[in-house]
Amino acid sequence: MATVNYKCPNCGGPLTFNPDKQQFSCEYCMSDFEEKFIQDLYAEKEAKESQAEKAEKKAEQKSAEQKDEGEEEAVVYTCPSCGAEVVTTATTAATTCFYCQNPVVLGGRLSEKFAPDRIIPFSISKDKAIDTFLGMCRKKWFLPKAFTDKKQVEKIAGVYFPYWYVDEQRNASIEARGEKVRTWTTGKTEYTETSIYHIERAGDVIIKNVFERALKSEDRDMLQSVHPFDLSQAHKFSMSYLAGFQAEKRDLEKSDVQEAVEARIRRYTEEALKNTMPGYDKIETEAYNDKTDLSAWTYNLLPVWVLTYKYKDKIFPYAINGQTGKTYGLLPTSKGKLALLFAILAVIFFIIGTLGGMLFL
Repeated sequence: MATVNYKCPNCGGPLTFNPDKQQFSCEYCMSDFEEKFIQDLYAEKEAKESQAEKAEKKAEQKSAEQKDEGEEEAVVYTCPSCGAEVVTTATTAATTCFYCQNPVVLGGRLSEKFAPDRIIPFSISKDKAIDTFLGMCRKKWFLPKAFTDKKQVEKIAGVYFPYWYVDEQRNASIEARGEKVRTWTTGKTEYTETSIYHIERAGDVIIKNVFERALKSEDRDMLQSVHPFDLSQAHKFSMSYLAGFQAEKRDLEKSDVQEAVEARIRRYTEEALKNTMPGYDKIETEAYNDKTDLSAWTYNLLPVWVLTYKYKDKIFPYAINGQTGKTYGLLPTSKGKLALLFAILAVIFFIIGTLGGMLFL
């Protein structure tokens, strides 16, 4: 597996993207480098590794054809820093060597048709993500103690997840039935008058930033719920942003998600037309038609801090938007803590009941 290892130009130490500084930093000599400097410095090496990847793809494809359907592909790469062989899944595009802890980017995984159009770099550091997580935990009384254990919290990982984003312009028309309801009282009698209107609307509707995750193996609710991201802050994709983080390559193509995305855009377009019909108490669609005039799909890598916890044979994912800090989490409940609470309440009610009985003696 062709790899790119980003090293400090000054001391040769591992180089990672620093979310706080929005620069590339070396923790050994404390040097900081601008994005353009590192991208220009490694542009040639990235291109060479991408070419090397092409030669390996035929062997990988042949191996994949021989695999049983549904079996996850494992790929071995050699760390360019220590020479260790490390196993990854087929979608892993950036990781850290488990032996020497150097960040490694698997360049070919994100080349050619798999090259993302845009990337939003992390703007929230690992320390800030941990503070956000622990702040949430302090408000929850019944979490298992191990859930906030230092070793567990340190497992939080910054991952770039792949997403499809779609902008469309549609020419749409709608016919609807509108109702206005008026009530009044005369004497002791209440009257209700319902007026029915036929409403028509037509025009061009632009729907932007409709998204769908491009990775089928991850929790869909988690990947959808950490939105929104501010795509105005996206950068043209460069592999150097992946240094120090994990990254996943898409395994859902446009054709896999297009039907679901188009159905959502259709609903948004219909609702946009309905929003031009104020003053009615009720609106029902009687006829609706649209056609797509313009459509633009982009493939993006977006930053998410992820922590998973296994409790009672169930996986609980917790995620933090690496740009905005928005959180999503399925939190476990300690049965032991709940049992202790019920026991304490039972004792309190018993004492109250006993004292209350004594007062009536």
